[in-house]
Amino acid sequence: MSAGVHDRREQDLDCEQARSALDRLLADPRLRVPERQKSILLYLVERHFEHESVKAYAIAIDVLGRPSNFDPGTDPIVRIEMSRLRSSLEAYYLAFGDEHDVWISIKKGKYVVCFTERAVASTAHVADVEAYHEPDHFAQNRAFPAPVEKPYQKRARRLALPSIVAVAAIALGAYAYTSRPTISEKPTVYVSVEAASPDRTAEANQMRDSLLTALTQFQTLNVAQPAYASVRSNGSDRRYEIQLKYYGDGDDRSVWWQVVENVTGRLLTSGLERVDTTGKNDTAVQDEIVKTLAQRIAANRGIINSIELQADGSSLGNGCVIRAEYALDIRGDLGAATECLQQTLRLRPDDSDASALLARVLVTPQGRATAPEIADRALGLATKAAGTAPMSDRAQMAVMAAQAAKGRPEAAIEAGNRAISLNPNNPDAAAALGGVLYFAGYRQAGVSMALDASKETPVVPRCAMVVLALDAFRNARYSEALLWAEQINGSSPLTNVIRSASLGELGSDQAKASVDNAGVSGSMFRMTMDATGLQSDLASMLERGLIKAGADFEPVGSIRID
Repeated sequence: MSAGVHDRREQDLDCEQARSALDRLLADPRLRVPERQKSILLYLVERHFEHESVKAYAIAIDVLGRPSNFDPGTDPIVRIEMSRLRSSLEAYYLAFGDEHDVWISIKKGKYVVCFTERAVASTAHVADVEAYHEPDHFAQNRAFPAPVEKPYQKRARRLALPSIVAVAAIALGAYAYTSRPTISEKPTVYVSVEAASPDRTAEANQMRDSLLTALTQFQTLNVAQPAYASVRSNGSDRRYEIQLKYYGDGDDRSVWWQVVENVTGRLLTSGLERVDTTGKNDTAVQDEIVKTLAQRIAANRGIINSIELQADGSSLGNGCVIRAEYALDIRGDLGAATECLQQTLRLRPDDSDASALLARVLVTPQGRATAPEIADRALGLATKAAGTAPMSDRAQMAVMAAQAAKGRPEAAIEAGNRAISLNPNNPDAAAALGGVLYFAGYRQAGVSMALDASKETPVVPRCAMVVLALDAFRNARYSEALLWAEQINGSSPLTNVIRSASLGELGSDQAKASVDNAGVSGSMFRMTMDATGLQSDLASMLERGLIKAGADFEPVGSIRID
């Protein structure tokens, strides 16, 4: 029975019971939280038993090492770490709470730790399902006198009617089969790990277990044991074998990998990942290897999705979802993505991935300028996705995007923290949260998240590059801003503004052509600032750069930015 269906009673546990529960929790490798969050939890427990109230300032100074002039009003680091820790604890007990008699939680909006004793299990929750009743057409028919039939007419009717019905049924079935849209499923992967030398077998096995956990957190694919690799596919999903070999030489740890198509045995791609162990403990080395491999394999722009994207150009279901993610990343055809996702949801209303992606596609073009009714629809889709798949970081990213579009940055930040807690290795979640933080005015935190998202990942997420480009421009590092902007796939009004303004500040002879080619104008600039909600100081800097680039604007400062 899931841990989520138990009643819990808050108890005044003695110090020994509480510490025992805490030690057991922190010793469980399935609780995947950073050391700084474990330190925060330990700090809160200590203060709890010393009956001391805790403030954000104290956590920042005593635990996170912030300087004495720390201001929680301008640096939200404590709130971010607390929100992630709270979400991680909730997710952990949801999955493994049956194994614990005492649960540890943190009160929302407060820095107070609670110890809760699990009571008798309650009846499992049953989702409300709207019943659908096929109308009884026969009961609705009016009664008419039956015409008198002659015997030969009855015999002909008895013979002809079944034949007609059979032929019609066959014809309709054939039509339905041939016209039925293809609905693809998530691909299945089988992971096998081999140590290059016997003395590295334990390390290789540990890496394998951690990698399997990380891959399942992405939820972009199904992970199965190698023993099932020979099971016959039903034809609606593709299957891949990921074969890895673990090497350990001196201060280096390396993993060679290859991806093989399960049915044909065809080698699709291969590579080598290397980690320098100098100055790192064994846990840090393992975490770095696992993070790199998980992103390489299962991320939005990872190996498996890239293969699926090339092989699947028209199906609904998972094919539609990964095409929509790609369109968002390169600002491609969002109209086609919308239609495809809506078709998927008509056939599979409870498809959480399709609901989540449709929510993001709806609000992306206009951002904070999205019409209220569209933003409301997006939030409804995202909330439904999160309810259907509570462990999905895709669903929480959709909630984050919808809340940001509705002008609710705090709610968006909370959803972003939950997404990262569910999948700490997803660079897209970290990048998206960095964007929300940056545009909400928490620039230092936003840049920090963007930098984290850009490290050790094969493809830097779009949101991270936008944040890093904007911050470089704000700090007058115009060449760096232009470099980041040039790396962003596809074009959008904001990226066009950054490129042209950077060229203008650099005095480039390409600046005017950039303005003209991108169609940068005063009205376009105003709409872009409305959609992003960018603060007035940075908006004015961009405006000055565009004027230097040759844009036909009113004098600097004349544009009103709310």
